[in-house]
Amino acid sequence: MSFKYLKKTTTPITPAAAGAMLACSMLISAVLTPAAYAGQNEEPQTRQLFAMTTVMNLKAYGEDAGAALDDAEKKIRSLDSLLSTGTKGSEVWQINHDGSGTLSDDTAALTDMSLQLYQETNGAFDFTIYPIMKLWGFTEFFGESGDETESSTENAPGHEASAQTEAETQTEAAADALSSSEHLISHVPTKVEIEALLPLVDSSKVIYDPETKKLTLPSGVQIDFGGIAKGYTSQAVMDIYQKHHLTGGLADLGGNIQVTGNKPDGSPWRVGIEDPADTSALLGILTLSEDSTVITSGGYERYLVDQDGRRYPHIIDPSTGYPVENDLSSVSIICKDGALADGLSTSLCVMGKMKAISFWKAHKDQFDMVLFDTDQTITISEGLKNSFLSDRYKIETVSAG
Repeated sequence: MSFKYLKKTTTPITPAAAGAMLACSMLISAVLTPAAYAGQNEEPQTRQLFAMTTVMNLKAYGEDAGAALDDAEKKIRSLDSLLSTGTKGSEVWQINHDGSGTLSDDTAALTDMSLQLYQETNGAFDFTIYPIMKLWGFTEFFGESGDETESSTENAPGHEASAQTEAETQTEAAADALSSSEHLISHVPTKVEIEALLPLVDSSKVIYDPETKKLTLPSGVQIDFGGIAKGYTSQAVMDIYQKHHLTGGLADLGGNIQVTGNKPDGSPWRVGIEDPADTSALLGILTLSEDSTVITSGGYERYLVDQDGRRYPHIIDPSTGYPVENDLSSVSIICKDGALADGLSTSLCVMGKMKAISFWKAHKDQFDMVLFDTDQTITISEGLKNSFLSDRYKIETVSAG
């Protein structure tokens, strides 16, 4: 089996020594050693913005880096306004409220990917999870402010300066908000409440015509691209970088990392994966090949806490309607396509360790993975054996044979 919207083979991660462990402050952070810049003159152009409920950092190398960053920011903001479930008037909001509509190119592409992921993962990825996410309160605390948030007008005449100030304020506020990964809830959904909504979580009920791009949802069914949107967005940023013929670039969308090219000295990119057992440390260091992405998901990232102190991770099992509780603490997916990595990182978290390994064996040419289980063992796919290093935990390597 293979994903039709992706190249059939994935270039193995470039073998390289990963070096000493470094501290990180985000889910996955770019690790650039000072020595990497010794003797070279090209400085990156950077951009920070707040979108899709997270702080994003862009880095670009090349003569046209400034224009590339401008175009990348425009694309990010366009996708944010298009895909938001909680912004009144967004395309996804409109579809959820009207029950049908003709999709734009981006939303159509995301729908194609979501439906295929649903089929390939046997329902572990399901973009109709939105009613259950709302029931638990995850959209309120970690996604949106409500269904009546008005869409803002971009670049309104005479408002450029105030818009920039607002963006800076949003970024600072977002960073403060994201520093807290937990929120206290007064009500935990009951079994009756969950079972009442669970029949609505079923992507097989979605009617979609890829030729006309017409999407129709049964009554009560609502969609949410949150499990794939950031990866799709980082891929769009890479496409823009390449159109501007940049020598290298990086997009860090709230810890989702995607790169193109190499650093100015010709060395590859290295990223650190956060340790779920100790978020002040790194699980390991990964060396990336050109044009690769690494996206991590885990229940430790964001969660709700009830009055008794019990945690409820933000990753929901679509088959049960409950937060995932299994033997995986985190899953990192490494491949060429950002949307695929995003969708699979969540899907494999839902599956659990053994099913995740079996899934990789059936799709070994599509991606590599780093699994960290509750016994504090790291499991990597064989394509990473020369490019992933950890000095904290035992590493087991799985092969396709």
